[in-house]
Amino acid sequence: MASAIAVAVLAVVAYWVYSNIAGLRKNIAAAKVSGLPYYVSRGCFSVILEPARNLPDPSNKHLQPTMACDTPVILTIVESFAKGMDRNMASILLTRLVSPSAIHVWLANAEAIRQVAAGREAFPKALESYRILDIFGRSLLSTEGAEWKSHRKVTSPGFNEKNNALVFAESCRQAQGMLMKWTGGDGSKNSRVEEVPTDTMRLTLHIISRVGFGVRLLWPGEEPTDAESDRNAAYGSHEPPEGHTMNFEHALESLLENLIWVLLTPKWLLKRLPFKSAGVAYESFINWSQFMNELFQQKIEEAHQGIQTEGMDIMGSLVRSAYSESKVNGGRKSSPGQAENGEAVKRVLSDSDILGNAFVMIVAGHETTANSIHFALMELAIDLKSQRLVQKEVQSVFGNTPPEKWDYDSSINALLGGMVGAVMNEQLRLMPPVIAIPKMVSKERDQTIVLDGKRVTLPAGSHIALDTIGVQRNPKYWPTQPSKVSSRSHDLYDFKPERWIVKTAPDNAQGADRATESEDEDGFEGFTGQDSSAELFRPVRGSYIPFSEGARSCLGRRLAQVEIMAVLAVIFQTYSIELAVDEWATDDEVTKMNDDEKRALYQRAREKAMATLRSATTILTLKLHEAPGFVPVRVVKRGEQRFLNIVD
Repeated sequence: MASAIAVAVLAVVAYWVYSNIAGLRKNIAAAKVSGLPYYVSRGCFSVILEPARNLPDPSNKHLQPTMACDTPVILTIVESFAKGMDRNMASILLTRLVSPSAIHVWLANAEAIRQVAAGREAFPKALESYRILDIFGRSLLSTEGAEWKSHRKVTSPGFNEKNNALVFAESCRQAQGMLMKWTGGDGSKNSRVEEVPTDTMRLTLHIISRVGFGVRLLWPGEEPTDAESDRNAAYGSHEPPEGHTMNFEHALESLLENLIWVLLTPKWLLKRLPFKSAGVAYESFINWSQFMNELFQQKIEEAHQGIQTEGMDIMGSLVRSAYSESKVNGGRKSSPGQAENGEAVKRVLSDSDILGNAFVMIVAGHETTANSIHFALMELAIDLKSQRLVQKEVQSVFGNTPPEKWDYDSSINALLGGMVGAVMNEQLRLMPPVIAIPKMVSKERDQTIVLDGKRVTLPAGSHIALDTIGVQRNPKYWPTQPSKVSSRSHDLYDFKPERWIVKTAPDNAQGADRATESEDEDGFEGFTGQDSSAELFRPVRGSYIPFSEGARSCLGRRLAQVEIMAVLAVIFQTYSIELAVDEWATDDEVTKMNDDEKRALYQRAREKAMATLRSATTILTLKLHEAPGFVPVRVVKRGEQRFLNIVD
């Protein structure tokens, strides 16, 4: 018996070794077709890690494998971000990473990225990377072809200028609520804030709740209006409504915090796992599922009655758009999927599709925007010169007008085309929400792209990653100078918003390249279709892809831009943000310091803050986690700063 088991084990091991070697040989042969350099993975967790940390010279022979592994690993790129990914990206057009199971192609070349993004049939989305999000139903993210077009048709109408203006107003309102939490009821408290990302998460959670479901959530100390008291009593309450164990905000917040548990674990198993975080994840999933279904039924009833909810309401818009006019027309009721005469109505999206899209828009629009706001605030606390320029610009646009009276139409292009827009663009260039955008080569046939006039073959079924960080730090596409904060010969790893502000519009190949684009494809045109600023730097298409590229780019791109800029403008109209220095000196000690001593002290805080930011890691999005900790800051009224006006 024992010998039979040993033989069986040896047979399994032999088959595993053979299949890995055979797969590796097959993929190496396919990689040789293009003649481009390729690198063989050295093990399960080095498919990306080894080349990304220290790419060898492209002229060298491929690396010899020391171990075969059948599991391609995508998330290990997080390590390469932490290491800085130093490489001569200008000379590396694309890199092949070969493992026994697949060929991985990392693109840090704008020309290649444009072609892949434009070839929707030849280079479809890697849907297996997105279908994990289908916990409530299919969505715009997890579909392709005709199905994707149906989802796009229903979801896109809500993303328009009218709703951007509503998002601007809600973002201003919520930013004031966050400031009140930081600075006290009267705004006079100069406070130390230890966990800015926790509050920016709450900020965007409040905004997306309003935008997605018409539910307004409140900050501590805020009171609902009379209209909100009736309509949102159940959802805005701090107490769980009947039938729930969590309130609306707690359920959504907990679900997003524990989303990996929910995405990766079968619900029957999640319910039984003996871990506190798993229990919270399951409870939040059950509660949020109930909230989603309750709101969905409410939106259907509102559509039947012809009720138009106040502001942008993504779920309500999806419900109204998903059914034909014969189902919901002028307030006349009919059963779901059935017209008044009893005939079946052809549905554009199913009920689960509506729920799936509503949920994905929350995930896509919540954490990514929160991280961008957090990183922008931290970068401005480190770079006080840029912060002063932001404050000057906000003052010139809004003066002392309170945010609740700001006019979107007259101010948004000034923000986008000036220093506020430059800060947003630079933060997204340096630390994009998603560090690699997955695509693949169609499995039906090999595909070709053209690089520098040469045709390159990409084997069928290859996994493609649009290397967001790589291309956005490629010196081939970005103006550079020697770094002032490191020993590098360029400053592409540095936060430098002024690189986006140029004296005249660029008169070169990239300008001509931009001129051929449609407004829908260009993230740098004004929100009304007019040029936002002749002095705003326009990267070559494909070299700046924080919202992806092409027809599959982020539908909520401009909504996110509006949200980020509104929050920055509200904060810096009245307040400054400085790094906390309590670790090295007390308030009394700082008061007694001269300017040189204060500069030296602040430099210590800057160095630690920069190191902390560059330790950001990614699971779904790039962010700081509790280890090694967050960057503490002080939020102070303008005119009461200790370092802002003496540190360059």
